[in-house]
Amino acid sequence: MNGWLTSFARWAIDFLEPLVLLWLGLIALTLALWRRRQRGFAAAAGVAVAFVTLLGGTPFPVWLVETLERPYAGVKPDNQPAADVIVMLGGGVDPALHEVGHIHLTIAGDRVLMALELARLGKAPVLCLGGGHARFGRYRWVEADLVAQAIVERGLTPGEVISFGGCSDTHEEAQRLRQLANARGWKRVLLVTSAVHMRRAAAVFRAEDFEVIPAPCNFLTTLSDEAPPPLVTLPKLTGFTLFSAWLHEQIGWLEYRRRGWIRG
Repeated sequence: MNGWLTSFARWAIDFLEPLVLLWLGLIALTLALWRRRQRGFAAAAGVAVAFVTLLGGTPFPVWLVETLERPYAGVKPDNQPAADVIVMLGGGVDPALHEVGHIHLTIAGDRVLMALELARLGKAPVLCLGGGHARFGRYRWVEADLVAQAIVERGLTPGEVISFGGCSDTHEEAQRLRQLANARGWKRVLLVTSAVHMRRAAAVFRAEDFEVIPAPCNFLTTLSDEAPPPLVTLPKLTGFTLFSAWLHEQIGWLEYRRRGWIRG
């Protein structure tokens, strides 16, 4: 009996999700408009139903993101070659008012773990950190400064830790590294970022004449799962998040090429 009640409760909770309620409402609206012979409006509502179903209830967004992540699946820190410097791109943390060290780990927080693991393995003598900044009243906190301070204070790596300061995008992070590399003779870079972002990020650093060794992390899809995702489920926000990440990279690639930040 308890098992049945638990299953029913989970089923009821799934149907009370805001996106599912919106989806059901759109289905009801489509049927009502069709019965009233308002076929044009019914078709528009039906397209909305199909859109929510496709992105929220099918593996379509997963397949899109996998096209960006698959080339980097299976890359392990232990097998990475040595480099002159490890570069962790920003996005793994957000500055925060009330968290320890004013650091809040984001969904891309795996970047911090990957960078520290590469440093622990001695893959490069220097760790460079990128990222943006945030303002809270009179305080202005830089993501890379906060992470660098936390790493140094806790002795998380024996090597040198350098903050790029506040950067607005990946291209600016690559430029900051180029300035340091000109003075220090760096050529080979272990680049740490999310797998979905690696294609564009690596292209930007290669355009600055670096030899880039991808160190991907923060995989968003089911590449590491044995079971494939179900073909159709109730819509979930996860699919929209994945589609947003894929679309961001497509637009970013085109814009970076337009600005000449990516070659080819």
